[in-house]
Amino acid sequence: MKYRIAKAVDSKYIVELHYNIRETYSIGVFSLLGKSFLKRYYKIILNDPNSVVVCAEDEFGVMQGFCSATLDVEAQMANIKKHKIELGFTTILSIIRKPSLLKLLFDRYKVISNKSKTKIIVTKGARSEYWVWNALKPDSLSSVEMYFAQFNILKALGVKELFGEVDKVNKKILLFQQANGGKIIDQITLPDGRERVIIRIDLVNWKQRI
Repeated sequence: MKYRIAKAVDSKYIVELHYNIRETYSIGVFSLLGKSFLKRYYKIILNDPNSVVVCAEDEFGVMQGFCSATLDVEAQMANIKKHKIELGFTTILSIIRKPSLLKLLFDRYKVISNKSKTKIIVTKGARSEYWVWNALKPDSLSSVEMYFAQFNILKALGVKELFGEVDKVNKKILLFQQANGGKIIDQITLPDGRERVIIRIDLVNWKQRI
């Protein structure tokens, strides 16, 4: 397996991988949005200078997974906000199918605009975002190697501490994070009732343990 930084041309493969994880994990706003939103979202993300997206390619050059992070959450949010109109248009069909999605999107927009008192995600510093692997070709070892490859890249770029969120329902992921240096620094309840913890990883002293 080869691990590398994703490029703009990888967008369609990343979209497919992200869209398909709803078959095994259908919780959260992104699981309710269609491919048109994901296509536009990842076009923005892959062209964002603060984004660090690492992907895994098999021996045939087929992408099997990716993980994304940002060096600066505030800068990323500001960039996404610039594209709010075009992103909004891509959500129309999804909202028609599920009108309750409108409130979830509005709550997320308030977070991006720093107008929300409700904490949903980390809003400052470097943030770990998505960690996705092809469910049709499970490979836990390669998935973890890809994830840690991103850690090493972030560390090389000067990131000293990395933040992220884990829903408590993802017990295996939470245990994995804690076993590899993740410290719980906060616990929150999302508007939809999900319980979530905020994780901090000290990349200066981080060493791979699993």
